[in-house]
Amino acid sequence: MPTIRSNVRTQEMKTRLTVVLLCAIAGAAFTSPTWAINKCSQPNGSFVFQDAPCAGKGEKLDVRPATGHVRPAEPVTATNGDPAAPKRQTEAQRIEQMVAISQLERRLKDATAAIHSTRERCAQEIKSLQLKKQYATNNLAGATWESSISSEMSALATSCDTRNRELREDATALRAECRELGGCK
Repeated sequence: MPTIRSNVRTQEMKTRLTVVLLCAIAGAAFTSPTWAINKCSQPNGSFVFQDAPCAGKGEKLDVRPATGHVRPAEPVTATNGDPAAPKRQTEAQRIEQMVAISQLERRLKDATAAIHSTRERCAQEIKSLQLKKQYATNNLAGATWESSISSEMSALATSCDTRNRELREDATALRAECRELGGCK
């Protein structure tokens, strides 16, 4: 008849064995498997990918399932090691540059149109004030009103000049930025 001590020992061994098996199963389930894929070159220069080893020339590729973690791409550098050599652009960088140039050219056209429309608006407002000034009568009230219109014209001219200067500076900055990217010829 088995003793209590041997039952306890048997029970402990079963528990340990169960824990070890569960750990092994969990380890197998949570580790990422790798499959060997072979890239075999054909006599005509094409490549075939297969799971069997290549008969002739080929190389073994390790393929792993996607884990959701992506390694960042390494930056592209000049091949000759010359730091003064221009760096090659990736297709994405080239497209981004083209989009940036296109946007800058459009903004430059808008800025130029804003300069012209501001000039036109200011010229119309000054012309309107000059017409008002002609209606001033030749008395004290008319002289006061004419003086008021002259002050208004002066303030308008200053305001228009300041606004035009700001718009021209913005356009100049846009043009310089666009030329720096290789656009706005």
